[in-house]
Amino acid sequence: MSKTNWKTRAVTAAVMTGLMGFSAHAQDESSKEEKHEMKQGKAVGEAAAKRVQYVGKLAVFNNRQIKLARLAEQQATDPQVKEFATKLREDHEQNQEQLRTWAQQKKMEVSALTDTNITSEDQMGTGGSGVQQGYQEKMKGSGEKLGKAFDKTNEEINKLQAKQGPEFDKAFLSRIAEDQKKGKDILEEGRKEYKNDATFLALLSDTERTVRGNETEAKSLEKQIKKQ
Repeated sequence: MSKTNWKTRAVTAAVMTGLMGFSAHAQDESSKEEKHEMKQGKAVGEAAAKRVQYVGKLAVFNNRQIKLARLAEQQATDPQVKEFATKLREDHEQNQEQLRTWAQQKKMEVSALTDTNITSEDQMGTGGSGVQQGYQEKMKGSGEKLGKAFDKTNEEINKLQAKQGPEFDKAFLSRIAEDQKKGKDILEEGRKEYKNDATFLALLSDTERTVRGNETEAKSLEKQIKKQ
């Protein structure tokens, strides 16, 4: 081997080694960037799922009040309780419609916003693999939880249906007063979590004012009936 060829080959080997090192570094940097993007995507997906779960919880609350109110419209004996039941139903139907409209504008699919029982998980539309993965992982079991909430409502409606006369009226008002208290907790949770979303915050604030008013009226009527 000549001295020149040896030097040439040595230089070539050094260049190849440098290129391989650069390629490995580039791949490593690319891998880090992909992992970072995946992590960010998952966080976005998890946040979207959390919002869907919250909206679902609020929708279930509205559905519950609507169903209980419909029962009282049919079965209550006190005219004031019937009148209150109608107001309660109309209030929560309006709240539900506002929530449904907001969700549609956000292209958010929430099965609890319908009157039907939940049969599948809420689905997310398009998005990167990280977003989709984060969303799906966070949504696991959500349909089952909401389904149980619907079942509980149906059980309580069946128990109320078994009562008659003043006994029904008292039980209905007591149930509604307790539910409105729970509703305030749900709304307070949303107002803290989404305080930077002005539109959604306004919707929650309107709903909270309605809930507080209905809670006060239910308790007042309950006291009146107990005195009779």
